[in-house]
Amino acid sequence: MSAQGSVVVGRLREFGGTIFAEMTELAQRHAAVNLGQGFPDWDGPPRMLEIAREQIAGGNNQYPPGRGIADLRAAIAEDRAARCGQRFDPASEVLVTVGATEAIAAAILGLVEPGSEVVLIEPYYDSYAAAVALAGATRVSVPLVRDGRRFVL
Repeated sequence: MSAQGSVVVGRLREFGGTIFAEMTELAQRHAAVNLGQGFPDWDGPPRMLEIAREQIAGGNNQYPPGRGIADLRAAIAEDRAARCGQRFDPASEVLVTVGATEAIAAAILGLVEPGSEVVLIEPYYDSYAAAVALAGATRVSVPLVRDGRRFVL
């Protein structure tokens, strides 16, 4: 379908697939190892897999609350406090998402008003620009420039 006949709204038409989809397609086409995104070659810790199987078999497979399961949010807050010394209220300051792209979109959509300007430091994660456009905001790109052995704005 052409861009003019596309069902995608105009503000998102400049965005095609993600860089991850592009790299996956190229890796498959050339039988290459895909280093474009995280593709673990192991299943995870055995105990974690056992707990997951137990939970699924026990019927604990429904949608969680929108902000995430309370015990998980509490565990995340405890981890941040232990590792980084940062304290967060799990009830109001912790949000569980399925990944970085969803988290970025939720943050931008929740904090940016239509018509606002959002400054993005280049290079930036590819989903930032689409999330800014989806929010009806204007992207202002600021390149990161090499200055000797460091980078400056």
